[in-house]
Amino acid sequence: MKSLCFAFYLILQCIFGKGEGAQWCYAVEECSGCIGPRDWQTLDGSKCGGPAQSPINVVTGNLKYNSQLKPFTFVGYDKAYNYTMTNNGHSAFIDLSRTSMSIKDGGLSGTYNIVQLHFHWGSEMSEGSEHSINGERFPMELHIVHNSSGGHLAVLGFFYEENTSNNTKYDGIINGLNMITSKGSIANVTNLRLVDLIPESRELELYYRYNGSLTTPNCDEIVTWTLFPNTIKLSKGQLEAFYKNLNFTVNDKMEENFRPVQKLNGRIVQTSDAISVLSQTVTLIIPVLLSLLFFTS
Repeated sequence: MKSLCFAFYLILQCIFGKGEGAQWCYAVEECSGCIGPRDWQTLDGSKCGGPAQSPINVVTGNLKYNSQLKPFTFVGYDKAYNYTMTNNGHSAFIDLSRTSMSIKDGGLSGTYNIVQLHFHWGSEMSEGSEHSINGERFPMELHIVHNSSGGHLAVLGFFYEENTSNNTKYDGIINGLNMITSKGSIANVTNLRLVDLIPESRELELYYRYNGSLTTPNCDEIVTWTLFPNTIKLSKGQLEAFYKNLNFTVNDKMEENFRPVQKLNGRIVQTSDAISVLSQTVTLIIPVLLSLLFFTS
């Protein structure tokens, strides 16, 4: 009987528990009285109901080739720095703003200076990437955020894939997760090179590009997104370390900290890969040509 009463209480909390001044949160936290993704547009100053929101589902059959999407130039990504990693209540967050790292080229206009990186992940029951490709989501997604002098953002998105062995280049971050269980806690990550966290340079020549928004409130539509489909490999234990170590609150595990995919609303997703677009076009044309040959013979 007590369990039924408690379940009923949770339902009431989900329906009526969002008082004035409630903070935003992810869907798994909604019953604690905060405002989940489906209602983010109700927050003060929110742009979360806009027409160009992120994340999205990338349909590779609809990609448009853009010859201007050349390889990026990563400035300073190969330098080792000491960082602080923080549990900011929503993710594992690393402030990079005091470094001299930046990106340019890659179809961007000018240089974008690095600001921060953070992760989005799932749980034992759910994949955790924010973006998806052809409806497929990944265990985790890394966002590296850069800004321009004009206030526009360029965010690089990387997907993770489960591997049989540990990725030793992630040891510093994985070990640090044990120290940032609670919101506001900080861990030192020393002698870390950003180039070691992402795929090799040749794998970064293939990417997808679209215009969108921040994936957390206020969801400002000021982001040029670049998504790299070549994945980063981590072991099952390394992936689990994110959602098993960190907490949203004292009692709530930090699981499934992702926003659901948003409508494309007519936006075009571009690609740096001419060959894949050509092959998709040929695949679509061949059945049409065969049917014409059949009916004219």
